[in-house]
Amino acid sequence: MTRIIFFNIRAIRSFAIFALKRVHMSYYTGIVLISAATLLLEVALLRLFAVQQFYHFAFMAVSLALLGAGASGSLLTVWPRRRPPVVLSLAFSAATIGAYLVINYLPFDSFSIAWDRRQVLYLALYFLAAAAPFLFAGLLVGGELMAAGEKGQGSHRVYAANLSGSALGSLASLPALAALGGEGALLIATTLGVAAGLLFLPRPVQWKPALALVGLLLAGLAAALRPPAFLALRLSPYKTLATLSQALDSRHVHTDWNAASRVDVVESPAIHVLPGLSLQAPVGPPPQAGLLLDGDSLMPISGLDPSDEQAALLAGYTPNGLIYQLRPGAQTLVLEAGAGMEVLLALAAGAEQVTAVEENSLVVEIMQNEYRAFSGHLYANPRVTVANQSGRVYARRLAPGSFEVVIVALTDPHRPVTSGAYSLTENYLYTVEAFEDYLQALDEDGLLAVTRWLQTPPSEESRTFGALVAALGGLERGANPAAHLVAFRTLRTMTILAKNEPFTPEEIATVRDFLQSRNFDAVHFPGIQPDEVNRYNVLPTPAYYELFQAILADPAATYDDYRFDIRPPADDRPFFFHYFKWRQTPEILASLGYTWQPFGGSGYFVLVALLLLVGLAALLFILGPLLLRRGQTTRPEAPAGLPHWRVLLYFAGLGLAFLFVEIPLAQRFILLLEQPVTALAVVIFAILLFSGLGSLTAPRWRLRPALAALVVAAILYPFLLPLADLALGWPAWARLLLTVLALAPLGYLMGLPFAGGLRLVEAAGPALVLWAWAINGSFSVISAVLAVTLALSWGFSAVLWLGAAAYAVALLAFYPLASARS
Repeated sequence: MTRIIFFNIRAIRSFAIFALKRVHMSYYTGIVLISAATLLLEVALLRLFAVQQFYHFAFMAVSLALLGAGASGSLLTVWPRRRPPVVLSLAFSAATIGAYLVINYLPFDSFSIAWDRRQVLYLALYFLAAAAPFLFAGLLVGGELMAAGEKGQGSHRVYAANLSGSALGSLASLPALAALGGEGALLIATTLGVAAGLLFLPRPVQWKPALALVGLLLAGLAAALRPPAFLALRLSPYKTLATLSQALDSRHVHTDWNAASRVDVVESPAIHVLPGLSLQAPVGPPPQAGLLLDGDSLMPISGLDPSDEQAALLAGYTPNGLIYQLRPGAQTLVLEAGAGMEVLLALAAGAEQVTAVEENSLVVEIMQNEYRAFSGHLYANPRVTVANQSGRVYARRLAPGSFEVVIVALTDPHRPVTSGAYSLTENYLYTVEAFEDYLQALDEDGLLAVTRWLQTPPSEESRTFGALVAALGGLERGANPAAHLVAFRTLRTMTILAKNEPFTPEEIATVRDFLQSRNFDAVHFPGIQPDEVNRYNVLPTPAYYELFQAILADPAATYDDYRFDIRPPADDRPFFFHYFKWRQTPEILASLGYTWQPFGGSGYFVLVALLLLVGLAALLFILGPLLLRRGQTTRPEAPAGLPHWRVLLYFAGLGLAFLFVEIPLAQRFILLLEQPVTALAVVIFAILLFSGLGSLTAPRWRLRPALAALVVAAILYPFLLPLADLALGWPAWARLLLTVLALAPLGYLMGLPFAGGLRLVEAAGPALVLWAWAINGSFSVISAVLAVTLALSWGFSAVLWLGAAAYAVALLAFYPLASARS
């Protein structure tokens, strides 16, 4: 037995040494691998935080984690010593596992942070743990930039390898998440760090450390394929999945991942979900299972056949039951069909044919496989056609007049407007342009139905109404949008119907009868009188009726005067759940800590606080260490003709500009690529890949024309982006290819200034190069938060133009020095 073990060890040792000697795994390949691991980790953390906590928290955590990369430049400036890259690669992998364990087991509670001081400490530990892997990766890349400058090899090659590896890591995140889930993708990032360490081993290779690293590599791959139980993600207790799992007789029966989401199914007798059901209904919801996205967004899978009498009764007492009284036997399109509640009700109400559009492939698979029988074969019904696409993409492909009824289903959970915790969520389903697409898909007398949650005070239902008013005006459906709209409320929902043609007196009579028999409150229909509102679910004042009438009378003035921002969202500003206005500040501060919501109900101020925190952290951890050199050498020495203020302005401008361009593009391309994670990965891949090519060819360019071309391109792109929307009806592969090709010229130009600027300052020695790296990193982190904050209010185009302005500042800073080739 001893001989066998010894033989196996020798065989593995021989294979490891052979691989390191014979396979072309160069120094630059190691840079590519550690950079790929960093980007893969960033995307994996984004998904893990979104599932464990909430989407806004995911953005916060990753933004602050990137401080680690910026801080590395300052540490190298103060202590300019190149650490062995093999040590830093392994430190990255170890820190990644340690960070995940801290994040997973630390009892952080965002709901009680306003009064529990321990939560502030826990939050700080969260961020420090998440920053550690990025710090080690930054130390490695920054150290190699310094070493390349010392050897006269040109730091642009290291930077090109860094960008190219980051691009590959971004692209690899999609299959990694789909195949292995969030935990598995994180472990793959860890394994890539070990692989980079293997490539960085000093030559000649010693077999013992090589064998140890090969063993770690194999163990990491095995763990990624089958993560151990202690690495299973622990969800916030306020997530619906965590709450529902504690109900009596609940069973968590299914979990799966794709690149866009985690999907869970829970079976429990406590699930009773049917938004808007009339209190007059003779029957209640059927037995249901719960399908959840990212541990939240509960969608019921109803155990009811569409031909059952109970289904017909339920359909007649839900808000959309009115549709089938107005359009019996209609050809119906259901957008965001989810687990099929609106599909079931449409069939039960007598719809002749139903097309169910659902963008999440896992939801469709569950309905067609595991819950096929339970759901009464709903998604296999001969009257149902299922399309696995986003609603916007499908609607754009339709010929005008394709359907008699279009329904935008209510599948997301109720979110209190005062929370503001979901402000960062992009949603292209409810923009003015989206409603124009839906209206054009209707035949001449067709109906569009949109149901949203009823908020107090009025907000999301009013924004929906305003968007429909704007869409009708944009399509020139007459000078009086009021004649084309009907709105009514239930106890918890608001339903709005829109037509291309005005509602007829006969249709209004049907509406009146339906609302009266179901005890639904009218909010608007043509010819409505004040005494016809607020009859059943009585409010102190008819607030919804008054606000809707004001929107119809003078939209611009109403939006300006209203306490919340309820302007209709657009494709350039698709933040449907962002309602904050600065005039709310005293009210929010007064209620801080008195509401059971994330971060004490602070809402939008979470972003403001994050921006301040990022600025402070940049000052302390990035600019602060530079002051420590005052007792040594005042600052890194600059060459003659290159003052420090020019270096500061130039690299600060580049740091701000890069993410001012990249982030709004990633958010804007969600519309074309359907999923936020897909858009993020593909846009980052395209920009970083072509930026890497730009960096590699930087010595052939003069900085002046390169930066000038980049400024012009950043100015023009907002005008060109709407042209990409013409491709919404194209196949997925064609839209992906178009995205990469559309971003290639801009990405290439974005890779030139940093590499070219580094070559100009390399004459000052490695310290100045590292100072530039630190400046760029600090302002990149600030710009990541600032770009999103500005896009919420001003839109993506404005942020792109600010990116162009930042590049212009960089051009002016180096203008006297940039006439020669860099």
